[in-house]
Amino acid sequence: MLYRLLDESGVRYEKGYGIVPERRMPGSKDHYPADAAVPELKLAIEVDGRWHSSDVKEQDRTLDLNGWRVIRVPESYLFDHPEEVKALILENVETPVLTNRRQWVVVSGVGETDRFEKVYSFECIPDHSYVADGVLVHNCGYCQNYDISQRRKVEGEEHEPQDIVSLAASRGCEGIAYTYNQPTIFIEYASDVGRLAREKGLFNIFVSNGYDTPETVGAMKDFLDCITVDFKGSGETGFVRRYIGIPDAQPIFNTLLELRDRTKVHIEITDLIVPQIGDDLGEAKKLSSWVYDNLGPDTPVHFLRFHPDYKLMNLPATPVETLERHYEVAREAGLRYVYIGNVPGHPAESTYCPGCGKVLVKRHGYYILKYDLDRKNRCNSCGYKTPVVGPLSRSAGEDRFIPVMG
Repeated sequence: MLYRLLDESGVRYEKGYGIVPERRMPGSKDHYPADAAVPELKLAIEVDGRWHSSDVKEQDRTLDLNGWRVIRVPESYLFDHPEEVKALILENVETPVLTNRRQWVVVSGVGETDRFEKVYSFECIPDHSYVADGVLVHNCGYCQNYDISQRRKVEGEEHEPQDIVSLAASRGCEGIAYTYNQPTIFIEYASDVGRLAREKGLFNIFVSNGYDTPETVGAMKDFLDCITVDFKGSGETGFVRRYIGIPDAQPIFNTLLELRDRTKVHIEITDLIVPQIGDDLGEAKKLSSWVYDNLGPDTPVHFLRFHPDYKLMNLPATPVETLERHYEVAREAGLRYVYIGNVPGHPAESTYCPGCGKVLVKRHGYYILKYDLDRKNRCNSCGYKTPVVGPLSRSAGEDRFIPVMG
């Protein structure tokens, strides 16, 4: 299948290529096999799951030392998504060519007309970012939800704000989460939905990149209950410049301060730890210390495991040991509620009492297995008062996933 895709793409390659590194490190092998290679570009392509093996980091360091890049594609993905694999290969062998020019202009006004025209999304080279309603929206090469973010066919249903709230209430939902696209690009619509939802007793949650304006934060205070601000690579400047396409993460920190000072929105922090390029412990310590000093020790921080996807298939999944070191760094900074995400069954999924250390909320993935707080959200063992808001959800014991037949 791989060779067929390469042939269709017109790529000149060699099968079963053995890479012999000229420069080696301790532990380097004499040669490294690749299913296919483009030697003149020093590009290797492998179809397997070898990035989970223990020696892959040594291999990648050796190949990187010799100027080689590696694309690793799971066999199942190769057969299920051949066009995406072909696009990934072409992106690594072709030089992007800008075929037209565009000029940015300021939108001075918006008004209703009788014209109906198609609206197109676009991808900027090389930053992979979008601009919508004056807000920068990042389409990053490491996108962990690329299967929905990169769909070319517009799908879905049109609903008025009251329709969304009615749908949520009719299905027994306790709240509405605005996610899988930066919610502030549709802040006006979200506000209309959120206000109605609050009137019906539903809560509202944003999953956000935090790259917002003070005006946008001001719009949140009237309907938003909780926000998770997603950092990537701990917000390290070199990482966000290369892989997100922004100068630095300062606007995200400004948003968090605006949220702290102007709203009563509950804040949580997530940090996607990307191996080899976004896993610096020093940066994690800086972020954790900033959260402690500015948002307080009770602010939850989640370190999330990266899995190879989209345009970073050449990286391995984040080693659990790396996440555990980040966890310890945040705890040492004084944060009381630190978690490891995307590792179902890990002890750091659960919430522990800062008073006596016992498990308060035991989790496995999306499931709550134990809840040991009283009605005032105090530890049943030592009486420590936690910052948990509200009672345990009535749906906590229900199945978290509903199969959909299409």
